[in-house]
Amino acid sequence: MKSDWPSENILLGLLAEKPMHGYELALRVRGDEALRAIWRIERSEAYFLLGKLLKQGYISPAEGGEEPAGGPARQVWSATEAGRAALAQWLASPELYPRNLRTALLARVYIALRQDPQVALRLIDAQKRVLEEWLAAARRRESGNQVVAVVQRFRAAQVQASLEALDELRRLAGE
Repeated sequence: MKSDWPSENILLGLLAEKPMHGYELALRVRGDEALRAIWRIERSEAYFLLGKLLKQGYISPAEGGEEPAGGPARQVWSATEAGRAALAQWLASPELYPRNLRTALLARVYIALRQDPQVALRLIDAQKRVLEEWLAAARRRESGNQVVAVVQRFRAAQVQASLEALDELRRLAGE
């Protein structure tokens, strides 16, 4: 799945764990402290994203598809094989741009940790390689412009902090 923003991938990851209806999915995201720290998904956005995932063929109605809850019938959704394959590809792909680390990468690592710590470890290691290469290239760049030089140092410091955070996440995944 090609997206800079992790919203639909988070929902797909949760549906790969367990079939759910949209309201339950929105409650699950809102009730998960770690997910809330990474990304916020409003209930209306969850329903929009379910429609998008359905059009992409990544989810389908689950068997026993509607769940009565004392109110209106609720469609239960599950990840399709195509959805699971897209999720696996997303979980294996490091972020190429440091600007997406706090959202897209942390969402990937969190979903990978929930599904398989070995997947998370491979992702973390791949991401570290990408960031180390980025940092080495950034340190070779010089600018005569003082503002540009400050921006470059600032970005390098952010990437260095991200590498340290990845080391911590690696330790979590290895437990």
